Amino acid sequence: MSLRDAATYLFSLLIVAGFAVSGVYAFHGAPIGVTENTAEFERPGWAREIDNHVGFPAYRLRDDGSSVAIGRVAMLSPERLRLAVFPDVQMAPVAQARVLLLETNARSLLALVPDTSRLKIAKDMERVARSMRDRFVTIVRDPAFDEAYRNRLQEIIVDAYRTVRADPGLDLATDRAIEIYRREYAPELSNTLLLAAIPRLRAAALEMMIPSWQGMLDLLSEGKVDYSPLGDAAADLLRNDAFFDSLVLHALDLGRDRRFWRVGVLLADAFIDAVSDDPRTEALLDDISRDPAFHAELQVLEREAAAATTTIFSTVVGRGPDMQPDALAVRIIRYILLRRPRVVAVVLQEGEAPPSGMLDRFIPLTKAGS
Repeated sequence: MSLRDAATYLFSLLIVAGFAVSGVYAFHGAPIGVTENTAEFERPGWAREIDNHVGFPAYRLRDDGSSVAIGRVAMLSPERLRLAVFPDVQMAPVAQARVLLLETNARSLLALVPDTSRLKIAKDMERVARSMRDRFVTIVRDPAFDEAYRNRLQEIIVDAYRTVRADPGLDLATDRAIEIYRREYAPELSNTLLLAAIPRLRAAALEMMIPSWQGMLDLLSEGKVDYSPLGDAAADLLRNDAFFDSLVLHALDLGRDRRFWRVGVLLADAFIDAVSDDPRTEALLDDISRDPAFHAELQVLEREAAAATTTIFSTVVGRGPDMQPDALAVRIIRYILLRRPRVVAVVLQEGEAPPSGMLDRFIPLTKAGS
């Protein structure tokens, strides 16, 4: 072998060795002189069926609520998981941090929204709710709705309510929700909503009691009572800003109660399913959407709802002054759309305050062996 060939082989071996070292460093960091920042935690019971051989990402939150990937979570066994920080990430020992394991669902997505964005979303939703209220009141007070749709809608709602009440489990949940509401929230309701509603309801009651020839004739001949004043009163109350604001605040208070929220979601899902499964619902909505009498109101509602949906979505996903899409939020949305059960970890350093949506809603992992 000539000297030239030997030099060529040696140079080739050095290149291969250089690539090998670079690969090791890229995937595992420097093989010497670096201490791994890792820790093992107890795996929560709800996540023991979720697994992935490549692991799950771990993130840290910046001051503006945006996230940055700092490591990965590996499921070691049904009882334990291991969080390893990337070698190039400088941070305090992860064993001393609070580590939250979040399931990639809508609840986690909303919990990660910064407080400033949360206020903006609330204002946008309130604006849409007011618009929907105004459109709804205008439609239901239209004579065309009374003539063609009111009875059909009432029959659908009553039958859906009976379906929910016929389920023993849902019936028990209903009684539990009513008991919680009566014991803890009814006094506040009487002090706010009823005080705003009583004057209008009193006027409706007087209107029903004032005798009229047609009313007396209907009562004597068919046993019918004209309840339209109560319907008009309900529509007027929904249009009343003071009453509507109290109603929204009261609903938000209920939503913050986890007991009532769980029961409420269960009942709402069952009721919505019963209404949507009723073939009469689709026919009713189709007839209303095609009715020329409501065309203008529905167009306004459609435009405002579309604009609000775009704004709210960008606020949920965006972070920072320029509202750039956040990597963690986008990942959660992707998993939601793919319907894949996945988890992500959020690492909170000592003294770091999470968004208010995460407070008291997610339990930090317990370090293994502690």
